[in-house]
Order: sequence, then C-alpha cells, then structure tokens
Amino acid sequence: MDHIAFAVWDLSRATALWGDVMEGQYRQGDADWHGFAFVQFAFPGGGRVELLAPGSDTTGFVVKFLRRFGEGLHHVTFVVADLRAQADRVRAAGHAVFGEDYTDPQWMEAFFSIDLAGNRVLIQLAQSELTVEEQDEAWGGKPLGAVLEMAALRPDLR
Repeated sequence: MDHIAFAVWDLSRATALWGDVMEGQYRQGDADWHGFAFVQFAFPGGGRVELLAPGSDTTGFVVKFLRRFGEGLHHVTFVVADLRAQADRVRAAGHAVFGEDYTDPQWMEAFFSIDLAGNRVLIQLAQSELTVEEQDEAWGGKPLGAVLEMAALRPDLR
C-alpha cells in the first residue's frame, strides 16, 4: 500500500492533526494540482497520509465528494508493478475499473470501488517509473507553508 487519502474542506486544520499531532513529515504538496489541493505526510513507522482539498476546480472531484459524503476517507492507493495486468485481474474478479490513465509514466492510475457493509471504498491502483524518493523530489518542491497559504485563499465552497 502506498497511501491513504482523506478529503477535507480545510487543508490547514487537517494538516495540524497529521503534521503536528501525529508527527507526520511533510513530503509533497500543491495548492492547485490539476484543480485540487493536496499535501502528503510520511510517518517514521511507515505509511503515508494524503489530504485532498478543493483547489481552483470548484466543480471537481474533491468538491463533489465533500458535498456528497462530507470529510473522510477518499481512497486507498496501491502501487503495482503492472497496472494494466492488475486492472485486468480486478475486472476478472467482477469489479468495474474506471478512470484508467496510462499517459504519464511517472504516475499511471486506475480506480475501482468496493462495498463494505454498505460503505463505498475507492481503491486507486497506480504504477510509476519513479521511486517514492523521486516522487517526493518531483512533487514536493513547494514548502508546506506556501501550499497552505495559497490553499487558504480559495473561497469556502461548502
């Protein structure tokens, strides 16, 4: 597993919990990555948490999710060696795969949902030619304070 992502309205508030209280180490983030804001924290014992918040796309997937479900778990990401083969295995198991994108070898992805006791859980499958360290370098160039400052300038879309 690569990371767990939570959708939140207020990136600064959520960052205080995962960064300060839980002592996550900021690794990457952007106030407007393809229309949404995100930050990602790594933890000394392993694992990562990603926070997603509205960005410049006021009708994008993060806003739609938050309006429909409220703040909470958005997706769980698994990095796989062969995305196409894994997507085929998921389909063969009876799950609909959607959002397949193989255009960028630095981050290719596909999604499917599972139902657990009536709750939908979104699973992201990803493949990257970059190591985790190279991903952090590529997508972590913006300091956390700058990301949060820019994200705070967005109107409240609730």
